Amino acid sequence: MRLPLSWFALALVGGLLASGAQAGTVTLDFEDLTCARSQAQCEVGDQYTARGFALRYSPAEDEPLAAGLVGVGTAWKANRKGSLALSIRSCDTQVSLMANDNQPFSLLSIDLAEMTGEGPTAVTFRGLKEDGSEVRQTFKLGPKPGWQRYTFDAGFRGLNSVQWAQGDCLNQRPHMVDNLVLASSVKP
Repeated sequence: MRLPLSWFALALVGGLLASGAQAGTVTLDFEDLTCARSQAQCEVGDQYTARGFALRYSPAEDEPLAAGLVGVGTAWKANRKGSLALSIRSCDTQVSLMANDNQPFSLLSIDLAEMTGEGPTAVTFRGLKEDGSEVRQTFKLGPKPGWQRYTFDAGFRGLNSVQWAQGDCLNQRPHMVDNLVLASSVKP
């Protein structure tokens, strides 16, 4: 029996809603970093822009050489997931995430892994909201090395920007990121 197209469309929409898909959702997966396809690591520069969002590198005050963002390829020993990722070249530096159109957005989830394959590593995200308030959430990586997905709480909706720091490389090991799931249409 062949169902009318309207039944198919309703089933498709219902399936998307049941799976948690949201309108306006994008994923920054860094698969466009062609240099990382053939190298363990490669220079990206001070900014990475894709799908309406930008990640910007800010050096630490006492950093002698600003190093920037780094593409991490599948040849990197701690990249056990097998997809391309992004990291920050030096310790104690900040990265900021913003929408290119300066409109509010939501940060829904992120994949994190230890850059060197060893911990301990904790990453604190600080979101600045439309109303000027601030939200924070810390994810502790581990106990095993490798990629893990972390979900942000509802406070990470209606954001103007999100910042986080690379570890100090002594007490907090450096990390890499992949699959940032963002939504431009989800309000607080």
